[in-house]
Parts: sequence; C-alpha cells; structure tokens
Amino acid sequence: IGALQPGLPSHSMIPENWELLVIDLKDCFFTILWPAPLNQFTLAREAHATFHQNAKGLKCQFQISNDNAKEIVHSCPVCSH
Repeated sequence: IGALQPGLPSHSMIPENWELLVIDLKDCFFTILWPAPLNQFTLAREAHATFHQNAKGLKCQFQISNDNAKEIVHSCPVCSH
C-alpha cells in the first residue's frame, strides 16, 4: 500500500494554516496472545455462577476436591437455600 490511497485526501490539499495530526493506527490496537491461566477452582466457581451445576458435576468437570465443589455450591445465593 502506497502513501496515497484511493478515497483518502492528499496531505497537500490541507490548507496552509491548519493543524495536522498524524495517527498511526497500528499503535491504537493490540491483541491478547494468550490469557493468563486460571486455576480449576476459579473456573469451577465461574461456571457454577453461570450454569448452577451441582457439586458432583463440578468435581468431575474441573477435577477439584469434593469439599471445594460443595463449598462453591453452598456459597451460591441461588443454590444454597
């Protein structure tokens, strides 16, 4: 891609006393290459908050202890009553 592209104004067409600001768009965007890994307990807690699985399902899916799975279910305000 050259300096001038179809449809874009030429910098020589800007009036003489106007301010000119050049923004390089590559500095405006970024990509997260890989998210930081979360531990299984955190993943299980987030999954339970969304899907309200029982303790046995959490234990099997996330390979956490039975006590941790029960703790997640009992701490949920929807499932604990």
